[in-house]
Amino acid sequence: MYNKNILIGIFKTNKNQSIEYLNELNNLLKIFKGIVYKTFLQRRFKPNNLTFVGKGYLDKISIYVKKNLIDTVIFDDELSLSQINNIEKKLKCFISDRTKLILDIFSYRAKTSYAKIQVKLAKYQYLLPRLKHMWSHLERQKGGIGLRGPGEKEIETDRRLIRQTIINLKKKLKKINNQIFIQRKNRKNKISLSLVGYTNVGKTTIINKITKQKLFTENKYFTTLDTNVNKFYFKNKKFLLIDTIGFLRKIPTKLIESFKSSIIEIQNSDIILHIIDISTTFILDKFLYVTNFLFNELNVYNKNIIIVFNKIDKIKNFNKLLIKKNFGIKIFKNKYLIYKNKKMIYICISTKNRKDILKFKRLIYNVTLKINK
Repeated sequence: MYNKNILIGIFKTNKNQSIEYLNELNNLLKIFKGIVYKTFLQRRFKPNNLTFVGKGYLDKISIYVKKNLIDTVIFDDELSLSQINNIEKKLKCFISDRTKLILDIFSYRAKTSYAKIQVKLAKYQYLLPRLKHMWSHLERQKGGIGLRGPGEKEIETDRRLIRQTIINLKKKLKKINNQIFIQRKNRKNKISLSLVGYTNVGKTTIINKITKQKLFTENKYFTTLDTNVNKFYFKNKKFLLIDTIGFLRKIPTKLIESFKSSIIEIQNSDIILHIIDISTTFILDKFLYVTNFLFNELNVYNKNIIIVFNKIDKIKNFNKLLIKKNFGIKIFKNKYLIYKNKKMIYICISTKNRKDILKFKRLIYNVTLKINK
């Protein structure tokens, strides 16, 4: 699974955005060292209810799959049970979707018992409505003459077991969340800063530079799944830097529900540091995605927010123009800048520049002075 892959997506009008989504899938597959042999992108008003793409387009994909011995076909949107069944019958290989791939990555990345419980809960919630398909897929894997289907009784038994498992996992999470709540209360007199941002924007690298730690970093998505609290001192004042899980467009709803502890950390922090990779493509889309989630889902309108444009040493010219147009900020390579408006503070940094990090700390300190007034 995830060895020889093809990626499939559809687009209504914005083809470039759909290409970016497929590029994200490609980057996600690098975690499993999977190879993408080809991407298929069809223009459609909406997904086909039976086969996601058109039947004729699926025939074209089927020919490619057979010819190149592809073992996994990944769709850029979440598939229904009927779509999975129909596509698998046609392509005769393993069918996955964005949700399934992200869940598998989270299972692979989860290290602590807390993260494992959260991922397990999300996986069971994803599995429950697809149980019948999982049974039939298992039958095909086993093969053999005279093998009978599981029957409705066995499927219903499994459904009851999964429902009970979901209940038990939720109880475990609630117990751990209560413990985290107590720990959070003990931090009341300390200034807390939550780092939020799209996945792989360099949050952990920033923490390492500010705190002088050596936390594990990797140029891959979802390196951090657990909420990590790190401390640093500036002018005899103690600060807590809280690293939270990275955002990703089209992230499964079940995962958001499971990782509520990270979300609560953001809501309870004194300052939100919204980290943006200034060198990436579709920078504005990613900024708006995270911002809309923060404001609409978490209701943090009254929070102090610092927008941190990271990796200024790698900025591309097209992003300079985009940022100037949308934020009113003129950016010059390797030059430290701070801009302020009524709602937010913008800062441009390079983690390779010690002066940038020092000035960043000073900015955080100055913002906290206003909070304490």
